[in-house]
Amino acid sequence: MSQIVQFEPFSSTIEPEFWAGLAHHKLHSARLDTTRAGITGEFIGGRRHAVRGNTAGEIVQRAAVPARLRVSQGIWSSSDGSGGNTSDDNGASAQPSGVTVAGHLYNTNTIEEFKKYDKGELLRGVGTEILDDIRSGRATKKPELLWPFVLLSFSDLKKYHFYHWFGFPAVTADPPDTYEKMTLLSSHIGSEADLDALRVAYADYAASTYGAFLVRYEPNTSRVWQLYSLAEWDDAFAKTHEGEHAETMLAFIDPSSHASRLGWPLRNLLTWMRHTHAEINRVRVLCFRDAALCTTPSSVQQQQSKIGSSAFESIVVDINVTALADLKSANSVSGWERNERDKLAPRMVNLSSTMDPVRLAESALDLNLQLMRWRLAPSIDLAKIAGTRALLVGAGTLGAYAARALLAWGVRKITFIDNGRVSFSNPPRQPLYEFEDTLGGGKPKAEAAAEAMRRIFPNVDAQGVQMSIPMPGHAVSPAELESTRLTVEKLDTLVQEHDVVFLLTDSRESRWLPTMLGTLHRKIVICVALGFDSYVAMRHGVYPDTDDATRSRLGCYFCNDVVAPTDSLTDRTLDQQCTVTRPGLAPIASGTAVELLTTILQHPLGGLAPAPTSGSNPDSSPAAPEQEGVFGVPDHQIRGYLVGFRQHAIVGQSSDMCTACSPKIITAYREHGFDFLLRAFNNTLVAEDAPHVPIAVEDDAANVPENYSYLETLTGLAALHRQTDDIMADIEWSDAEDADAAAGDTDDDFEAV
Repeated sequence: MSQIVQFEPFSSTIEPEFWAGLAHHKLHSARLDTTRAGITGEFIGGRRHAVRGNTAGEIVQRAAVPARLRVSQGIWSSSDGSGGNTSDDNGASAQPSGVTVAGHLYNTNTIEEFKKYDKGELLRGVGTEILDDIRSGRATKKPELLWPFVLLSFSDLKKYHFYHWFGFPAVTADPPDTYEKMTLLSSHIGSEADLDALRVAYADYAASTYGAFLVRYEPNTSRVWQLYSLAEWDDAFAKTHEGEHAETMLAFIDPSSHASRLGWPLRNLLTWMRHTHAEINRVRVLCFRDAALCTTPSSVQQQQSKIGSSAFESIVVDINVTALADLKSANSVSGWERNERDKLAPRMVNLSSTMDPVRLAESALDLNLQLMRWRLAPSIDLAKIAGTRALLVGAGTLGAYAARALLAWGVRKITFIDNGRVSFSNPPRQPLYEFEDTLGGGKPKAEAAAEAMRRIFPNVDAQGVQMSIPMPGHAVSPAELESTRLTVEKLDTLVQEHDVVFLLTDSRESRWLPTMLGTLHRKIVICVALGFDSYVAMRHGVYPDTDDATRSRLGCYFCNDVVAPTDSLTDRTLDQQCTVTRPGLAPIASGTAVELLTTILQHPLGGLAPAPTSGSNPDSSPAAPEQEGVFGVPDHQIRGYLVGFRQHAIVGQSSDMCTACSPKIITAYREHGFDFLLRAFNNTLVAEDAPHVPIAVEDDAANVPENYSYLETLTGLAALHRQTDDIMADIEWSDAEDADAAAGDTDDDFEAV
């Protein structure tokens, strides 16, 4: 009596690494694109597991396990050539462990889209593709096309929840196919020698089976088993008539280990039968479950004495194939996987509790940044920002807020320089410090800031350097000479080791040496300064990779000054010693500075990018491609005011008399090094401490008044001051003009005598 053929559905097996690959695919490749993506899976022949009793060696029963289709991390590396390695440790090519099949990933953007997806239509669409491959003959040449799978998913990358539903599309037969006899292969053949011969034949042929093949059995001959591809159907069955006891069977790798339920791939293989060989209504099928025993021919020879016929679990079944003309529907498709409660519903994997918290933090930061590329800035180079090494000179209010903004952009290398300690007034205003940092005299600020950054984000390479920066006008005593020299060398090295230098100190003169070193080493230098309710964030001009000092470039923080930096800290009242500013100003200024940096990094010319022309409208027509960046053209100076909440950008060119970045200053340091700096620190015009360092190009020390500094003399500012003084001395103001001025007359006319 005929019985309906029953099939064992696939059960998905997903390696944990797969979800990391899916998250990476969503962030970096798919983004908002919901177009179907290709993935791969694998299934192997199903074998029952031995369950042993209490007596040693006693086999109580052989338990069936679900037919599994495995999806692993390797599916994401096939496109970049980093995956798919099938070589063993000795370099020999290994046989595949199972049948590789193609899958289709449908990754949705929202949970609502996932829930509302037309899942019936999705399976029917893939089923139609299977039928097209059968009718066109492609499936005959490549049988793996008969067994695609689908994965519908939604990835909640904030919580690391992965909603998914696997489908294994199978074209169903109604009325169903039936069978009359099902026999173990070992009983059907009866000869252990012939069974071992099958293992050898399959091991020789396995690399090209694609999961389905034809097998010709001819006992008592030199070649007991011969395997053919599906495309060799006519040859395989024609040879059956040559031997009296020969037979040819349709075979497939059966992932089922159930005693009477056959593997799910057989459904589409029978569909192939009824379309390509409509004249055949009965076929003998070998459900081959012993592929795991057939790894390589050499291993087969080694195991022949250990494996008997009882170890073979393959099944031979005679199936009555329902004719195509008798089907009620030719394209009825089923195959959605049931969940852990045996319901037709999706599953959810929560990996947040099992993943390394540091890795979760890394992924979460990467998520926020990658989302920019989905819609708003698809061409942004996040790797360039993340790889930028930032040196923060000053770990106070500006430094703390700048560091947090850099971290939010994914910058992984941040170094703090500061000479102070955390005081009781710091924690409320500076977000990297806490009350505990103030105890015991206060922790060193630079080190405390670095520790806080590592607590906030463990993967950041944050370092703190406790350093008092030498400054012009702050004399160096003989006892401090060697330590100052070492400090200069350390600062010079730090500037060279970083890509951008932020000047975030609270005195003008403390910015001088880092400005000069940043100019010398062609680094991006960002300077931020605060007033009570105003701020400036600016970038310094960068010399091109040439010694052409005549080429115009943007000015630095000191270029518009007509006096050299000097001691501004001595003899100051308390309100002059502290940075007195409105509390909300520092985060605005620091954030602006960091955004200025990212604009520079995303410009094709980097630090050499020109500033927008004065009065240009950001909404006007875009600049030429070579002048435009992802975030536009970086401004030179951004000045903001809380009064009226105004902000404007200005441009200033470099000055050849600048006391920090002019060619004369850079040349003096290149030629004389620390001796030149010592003259600047001590503001020495006479050549007692460094006799070989020139005072200026044209000036003589004896002709320089006492109120002019060494740097002013060297750069020519002193001469400019004298010329101005001489001109002013020649101007004679009339009494009438003085009276008008006293009365509030704003007439600026004057009489030159």
